Amino acid sequence: MPCSLLLSSCLVLGVHDLPGHHVATFHVDGAQAVMQIDPNWIMVDPGEVSVDAVRVLADRWGLDFGSFEDSSVGRLIYAPVQKDLSAQQVVALVQQMAMSGDVAFASPLFLGGTRMLPWCPTSEVMLQLAPGAEAGVVDELAMTHGLHVIDSDVGGQGIVRLESSRASGVEMVALSRDLAADARVVFAHSNAMRWTQTCEIPNDPEFSAQWGLHQSSDHDMDAPEAWDITYGDEDIQVVVLDSGIDQNHGDIHQIPGETFTGSSTDGDPSNSCDNHGTAVAGCVSATINNAVGVVGVAPGCTVRAGKVFNEISLFGFCLGFLEFQDAWVVEGIGWAADQGARVTNSSWGGGSASSSINAAFNQTHAQGVVHVAAAGNDGSSTIGWPASLENVLAVSAMQSNGTLASFSTYGNGLFAAAPGAGIRTTDRSGADGYDGGNTVTIDGTSFASPYLAGVAAMVLSMDDSLSPDGVADVLASTAVDYGNAGWDTLYGHGFVNVAAAVIAADPGTDCLADITGDGAVGTDDILQVLSDWGPCSGCASDITGDGLVGVDEILAIIAAFGPC
Repeated sequence: MPCSLLLSSCLVLGVHDLPGHHVATFHVDGAQAVMQIDPNWIMVDPGEVSVDAVRVLADRWGLDFGSFEDSSVGRLIYAPVQKDLSAQQVVALVQQMAMSGDVAFASPLFLGGTRMLPWCPTSEVMLQLAPGAEAGVVDELAMTHGLHVIDSDVGGQGIVRLESSRASGVEMVALSRDLAADARVVFAHSNAMRWTQTCEIPNDPEFSAQWGLHQSSDHDMDAPEAWDITYGDEDIQVVVLDSGIDQNHGDIHQIPGETFTGSSTDGDPSNSCDNHGTAVAGCVSATINNAVGVVGVAPGCTVRAGKVFNEISLFGFCLGFLEFQDAWVVEGIGWAADQGARVTNSSWGGGSASSSINAAFNQTHAQGVVHVAAAGNDGSSTIGWPASLENVLAVSAMQSNGTLASFSTYGNGLFAAAPGAGIRTTDRSGADGYDGGNTVTIDGTSFASPYLAGVAAMVLSMDDSLSPDGVADVLASTAVDYGNAGWDTLYGHGFVNVAAAVIAADPGTDCLADITGDGAVGTDDILQVLSDWGPCSGCASDITGDGLVGVDEILAIIAAFGPC
């Protein structure tokens, strides 16, 4: 390869070698992101060639044919490199392969995000025009840069997906930078193959109690008290953006979802490792009062699968990682909004951020969708993407003794805490899944996140006119304060409480709590409740109207405290 071309390629990627690292720099939404080039693997699309041709290819380029692993993204293959290479040498190798015509596409494999997970450019570009850009700009850009449009409105979010004939991931990075530098463009980046991580840690399945919903120590979300008021409204949909939900599971209140990975239908799992989404869904809306399995925090609300990931199996092992392309997630987020979903849950994170996915979260938030995500499981004080986004509610995990779980990520930007250790939830039916049964006990912020998403759905069940910020205000104001007084980095606004949130969200509750009729909810109302404590059908202190004056009334007063 000519030295000038290699130098140009390295400058495009911002590549430089440091002791123990091979570093490249990129930009996401104007912020610099540093990724490492993995010296051990490259990504190859061999095109329409035979197995024998691939074997020759491997020998020619110093790749280990016996250890090739298919990805779930198009025809991309993980190809291990047999010799120790520097970052510059990796760039040189993929450029030579792309120029040779032996392969349809070749690229370095990059490692980025808080957990240094794989990211690889593809031959597609995701692009969004600036507001007010003139008609025909996309066609002009496509003609100038040798592209053609695949989708002019990905996920209904105004994002354009284009395809290039370039055979090099290095050249695709350069193309994205050229497009992004145009003043008429908000962002442009490759429709990359990415990994993210499920935020779960499988645990001993013998812990069967759902302590997060109710337990004697009261380190719980007071779910039975909320269910005295509502099970949730089935018109309030929660879309689980994950690896799919078992569509045949008999204990999940769901309707068919959608698959964006091309690997199944209706959001169903597509491989033996696609277990995570089913366990997440049960935390939201496992069915109540059916004498089967477990119950979700919002059992009357409806959950739907947005299958935007494939869980990864390498060398026969399920690794707990998710593989995807940007367009899959953008389409899933846009579909959720188009279907009228009011809440999405993202129990994943830690990979490199994406401008197009960020835009989809932000734009659908503006359309009225509440987005909730797991803070992460690395025990650090840096919340992972996408939970770190301003318009996504980040959730940490608590254990049954009322303390932060040791594995839970925390830090600035945390919204609230929810149960996340020893969580009993739904598992894929029959022999599939984590535990070979229909339920499993599991740990992770992956399960704290859908609990908060379910509570958000319960709030909207009481008042569907609330905006996402209005829902967040209810959740924050009714969370039970743990740790330092007020907001803190371990618990955010506190331990989410579904009973208090439901009462606070009831449009008719506030002034009902003014028992004394003095225009304010305060101490006098609490004293009246204590005076009438117990069975009290028809009395003013029975705020919830269940014929009993008790804890629910105290919670209603606390939620409505102040002028009324």
